[in-house]
Amino acid sequence: MHRIDTPTAQKDKFGQGKNGFTNGDPATGRRATDLNSDMWDAVQEEVCTVIEAAGIPLSKGEHTQLHAAIGRLIYEQVKTRLEKNQNGADIPNKPLFLQNVGLVDVLFKGDGRFLAGTFVSDAIDRTSIGARAATGCQFMRAHQAPDAP
Repeated sequence: MHRIDTPTAQKDKFGQGKNGFTNGDPATGRRATDLNSDMWDAVQEEVCTVIEAAGIPLSKGEHTQLHAAIGRLIYEQVKTRLEKNQNGADIPNKPLFLQNVGLVDVLFKGDGRFLAGTFVSDAIDRTSIGARAATGCQFMRAHQAPDAP
């Protein structure tokens, strides 16, 4: 794609180097912007590329193809995304996900068991999560447990 670049284009209409179109002004002798094949080819190919990328064959008599193509392309992307209300249940490969976000070392001890009851609210306080939960205490930060790898 490119901006109009014919000699009659309105220079810098949308900012420096961003030409636009003009209707012209007969009173001042300014001509309307001439269109050339480069401009129309660019517009045609930009639109056709979107339609064809969506797998829709071009049809001269249909005037909703670009709309349909954009909808189809968006849908194809959306259906591969995780659903917020699934809370991670729809993650296809959970172990790989944990590895990718760097949580494997955080979640597992050396023997493969989940860490449990070993995060504390203060470096000096070694009270387990289970004991704290009974008191309704809020945790402000986590501390690595002494038995963590």
